[in-house]
Amino acid sequence: MRIAAPRSLLAQFVVLHVAVAVVATVVLLWSATTLLHQTADHFQRNLLRQQVEIVAAARQRGEQKISPTVLSAGMAVTVIDRDRRIDGASGPARPDVLAAAPLSHHPRFFRHGDVEGFSQPVGGGWIVASQDDTDPQVVTDDIVRSFLKRFALITVPIAALVPLIGVVLARRLTLRMRRVSATAAAIGPSSSDIRLPIGLLPLEAEPLAEATNAALDRLADALHVQTAFAADVAHELRTPLAVIRLRADAIENRAVQGEMIRAVDRAARVITQLLVLAELEQPSALGMTAVALDRLAENVVADRAPAIFAGQRTIALDAAANVPPIEGYSEAIALALGNLIDNATKYTPTGTAIVVCVGPGAQLSVSDDGIGVPDAHLSRLKDRLWRGSPERIEGSGIGLSIVDRIARAHGGGLAVERGPGGTGLTARITLFGEPAA
Repeated sequence: MRIAAPRSLLAQFVVLHVAVAVVATVVLLWSATTLLHQTADHFQRNLLRQQVEIVAAARQRGEQKISPTVLSAGMAVTVIDRDRRIDGASGPARPDVLAAAPLSHHPRFFRHGDVEGFSQPVGGGWIVASQDDTDPQVVTDDIVRSFLKRFALITVPIAALVPLIGVVLARRLTLRMRRVSATAAAIGPSSSDIRLPIGLLPLEAEPLAEATNAALDRLADALHVQTAFAADVAHELRTPLAVIRLRADAIENRAVQGEMIRAVDRAARVITQLLVLAELEQPSALGMTAVALDRLAENVVADRAPAIFAGQRTIALDAAANVPPIEGYSEAIALALGNLIDNATKYTPTGTAIVVCVGPGAQLSVSDDGIGVPDAHLSRLKDRLWRGSPERIEGSGIGLSIVDRIARAHGGGLAVERGPGGTGLTARITLFGEPAA
């Protein structure tokens, strides 16, 4: 079973440091244990060798008896012959150790259970020195064990402190990254002047922030050029359209005149919408002001009511009580509401009732009891340049997409759904603008 690594950088850092600390602690304790035991064994072997040399020197001087005063704690020294018969002894009797002692022509160390021994040939026999590690008077192993316990008590907290320091450092790094990420998340069409802060990230990551800021500068320049071009084209088209409108008034054929005037008016509306969109891409060109949605809706409805009544339709305004004003782009909001009313007028039969609602909160909606659209078309109504059935619908196909863009510029959105009772359509703009003071 494969264990997936955590995706969080902090979690990976913690797991890595804990693993390293555990491995380092185990290796350090094992190394210290091995080194101390080797040192203790070396000390013990030197002591055994010294005892054998003392006894051997005494035998050469003719002293057959082994003095117990020369022996260290827990030590026994025995002189044996080739048949392992005892020729002299001092200290505890250890027949099993004497039976296991190697009788070779060269000095040799050996171990039998808990007893460390040393055998050295002398004359026609051997001197065997041994020391029992479990003897209470032997303190070498006790010192080793005591030291290892204290060493472990020191090593484990230090090993735990290392990942803790790493976690603190990683936490500081991730907090800085979150601050930079929050700044990056705030960058958008209405805040294209925001840049990532320099100095928060580590030196290794600073080039990324600098490269990102340079890319944002290039994008801002490209956006400015694009929106300026759209605005310039729209402004340039206004004059020739005005001239065509004047010339159309002089056409004697009323049918041709009416068709041409409708086409010019439609083109003029598209140009006006393009200008507003261009200004929305450059928020500095449009100043946010306190917008009273009820008064704005009243003005838009009053402006379009005569044409709606002339087309044998009705329009009504239903404003909720105490709708607070919001900070927004009043001209753009008026254009969005006007587009919704125009759509309800254009795509419904005579006798249709149109209702404009204000509220609750920062909402504007336009409902009608017309024939509506098929369910399959509801999700595509906001698509740019999509017009449903071209054979029966005139228009550029950008009206609702512009409304949606205006709503998103205010932090909201556009929703299109079935009208009350399942007939007609309801288009609702939600504006999450800040309430005006």
